[in-house]
Amino acid sequence: MANSQITKEEIKKIMEVPGKVRGQVFLTDLGYVKEKKGQKGVELLKKKIKEWGIPIDYEKAKPMEWYPAGFRVISLLAIKEIFGWGDKEIFDLGNNAPKYSFIVKILMKYFLSFERSSKESPKYWEKHYTVGKLEFCGINEKEKYAIYRLKGFKIHPVLCPLYAGYFLRIAQYVLKSEKITIKETKCMFKGDPYHEYVIRWK
Repeated sequence: MANSQITKEEIKKIMEVPGKVRGQVFLTDLGYVKEKKGQKGVELLKKKIKEWGIPIDYEKAKPMEWYPAGFRVISLLAIKEIFGWGDKEIFDLGNNAPKYSFIVKILMKYFLSFERSSKESPKYWEKHYTVGKLEFCGINEKEKYAIYRLKGFKIHPVLCPLYAGYFLRIAQYVLKSEKITIKETKCMFKGDPYHEYVIRWK
């Protein structure tokens, strides 16, 4: 079932959100759409973005250049609208995002252990966004869970499943477990003071 269409008023409001994001995210979206929907899907995405009047050129986006954070949201909403995707598909996009990111590849040297990579995670965030603060709240080795909190990042709920998938992938890189799960236990769009993600493994 297709998602309801976004209005011009919603687009305008999204474009006014504060902060910047690296161009890498658009290359990530481009790579994932091309993998799942082929070049035809890419052309549909480019057409939708053009219809909305948003100056995103996916194929010319520069990975380390800063773009308005609203573009990050617009890109995902366009993808959802075109393909009728829901939270599950956006979660999967986030889970696959690191393999398209050269920023993550550069930081792979830190992925020696889950604890080490988690402690370095706030640096990953700062390399992608100028808004929001990611905090690693520690690991409980006995009960096998870890907690991340994302503060000051109330941009759009479409990003909630995206980052759940992303954080899970980082854990999957380093945790030697066949079953790893993640759950957003707190959300700023549900009245909580921050987003909280709990990763569990067996």
